[in-house]
Amino acid sequence: MIEKKGELLNQLAIISDLIEKVNVESKSQTIIFELSNMEFENVFKLIQSKKGVKMDKPSNSFSITIGMVDIVFNTNNV
Repeated sequence: MIEKKGELLNQLAIISDLIEKVNVESKSQTIIFELSNMEFENVFKLIQSKKGVKMDKPSNSFSITIGMVDIVFNTNNV
């Protein structure tokens, strides 16, 4: 298994930058992550702490925008 390195938001910023530069005309650019409940909670807490704003805890989905790329985080609470 490859070790994950780097801070999540920095990694997403790099990915968003690359996606914006893809040589294709698109109406929207969206990345969707399907996460386990525990990882969803961890990502939400990280994003909330980096924004420095208290956000209501989402039930199963939330999104952020970096540049022109929408990033959606989903989980299934079943």
